[in-house]
Amino acid sequence: MASRLSGLHIFIYLRKSRSDVEEERRAADEGWAYDTLARHRKNLMEVIKREGHVLVDKFEELVTGESIVERTELQKMLKRMDEGAVDAVLVMDVDRLGRGDMYDSGILDRAFRYNNVKLLTPTEIFDPEEESWELVFSVKSLVARQELKSITKRLQGGRRDKAKSGKSISKKPPYGYLRDSNLKLYPDPETAWVVKKIFELTVSGQGRQAISNYLDSKSISPPDPKREFWSPSTITAIIKNEVYIGKIIWGKITYKKRGGNYVRKVMKPEEWIVKENAHEPLVSNELFVAANTAHTGRWRASTNTTKTLSNPLAGILKCELCGFTMLHGHNKSRPNASVRCNKPSCRGKQKSALLPLVEERILNSLEEYVKEFEVKVSHSAERENLSPQLGKLLLKKEKEKAEYTKQKNKLHDFLERGIYDIDTFMERQATIGDNLKTIEAEMKSIQDEIEIERVREKQVLDFLPRTLKVLETYRQTDDIVKKNQLLKSVLEKVTYRRHPDSKKSDEFEIQLYLNI
Repeated sequence: MASRLSGLHIFIYLRKSRSDVEEERRAADEGWAYDTLARHRKNLMEVIKREGHVLVDKFEELVTGESIVERTELQKMLKRMDEGAVDAVLVMDVDRLGRGDMYDSGILDRAFRYNNVKLLTPTEIFDPEEESWELVFSVKSLVARQELKSITKRLQGGRRDKAKSGKSISKKPPYGYLRDSNLKLYPDPETAWVVKKIFELTVSGQGRQAISNYLDSKSISPPDPKREFWSPSTITAIIKNEVYIGKIIWGKITYKKRGGNYVRKVMKPEEWIVKENAHEPLVSNELFVAANTAHTGRWRASTNTTKTLSNPLAGILKCELCGFTMLHGHNKSRPNASVRCNKPSCRGKQKSALLPLVEERILNSLEEYVKEFEVKVSHSAERENLSPQLGKLLLKKEKEKAEYTKQKNKLHDFLERGIYDIDTFMERQATIGDNLKTIEAEMKSIQDEIEIERVREKQVLDFLPRTLKVLETYRQTDDIVKKNQLLKSVLEKVTYRRHPDSKKSDEFEIQLYLNI
């Protein structure tokens, strides 16, 4: 069981039990007043005061129904919990939440666990993330989960039965097909021919990228509406999918929950559910086999076992248009390597440039930065350090926070003395709480400014000598790996942009992002 906590945003939930109603009736018969909710409310408010919690709202049930359906205040509270309004719910006893059936226990269990809301009583605290949480709803929670497993098992059984009968149970039909009301697939007249064309191009010797380029050139939209261009991985997925020869296969992949995460597991072929001739095929078996043979046969293992870094800008130079890393390569007609963006979306929008020119532009830009920084440093020497003033302002805000905290504590005294009723207490507490949040935000802003001031001073002391050393060493070495490491020590990235209509070889733009 978790230790007591403080400063939580909480709900109070109060409910009369049948025994409470009987006790109130006996008290009335004997001629003296007894109010169960008032007594419980007083006890819970003492807990709030003692532990410094913030009361967000109260829910007082005047009915004795055991089912959640019968308790409107509990329903309202559960809805507010789903909105992320609180950290905990405070009750006199766990049983006050209800002693309904396993269905009700499951609802309460999920409401607390999924929203990570703690359950508090005056003497105990239950945390949904701890193992002891299982004791909150005892056997009822276990039975509710068993019922959930049973429902899941029935659903999985239904999916298996549909797959065995040749029905498509995926979220959406495969590319090239449409699906009728009986979950049967039939060819999509607008895209079925594209699938067949992909298989034919593969058999003719075309690679995945070449096929992607061909489809893009014909303005054929890819299966994923979020993508603008076809990708090689999409071509592979289509080539290997047996749905195009009329088969429905279910159960190739399963997901098991392990340690709170779902783990992907590939099942053995003998465990799959396969339905032959489930729908009209888009390609013949012969074309399918030939395409897969050609696709697999294009793969070649790398024979270069001594490959070393040959690009000093590797991992640094990024395309300004798409943000991906620029590639470098050699053209047989040119002696020097060039850099280019290989993303389909940048085709015709981004022009390549010679690597040595880009490299030299980066070094020259770094040297310009150093000169500009030296000027700024000389001016900043005359600038007053703001840290002392910011420190005084932070101290002032801390005193204001302490004063509001003092006012917040007095609210409980006013409530106990009857100066405030519970609604006035909550209203004033909310106002003071808002003021505290504002001051805490201001304090955070001041602390950030102090940190910025500290970093600025560090930059003056560190950046200039470090960059000067990088530039000096870079010019003296021929080691590509060392050059790359030197640039990464002072640069986070460099963006590159060259318009397609650029004529001069050095007509491009770069933007340096310093690593300081």
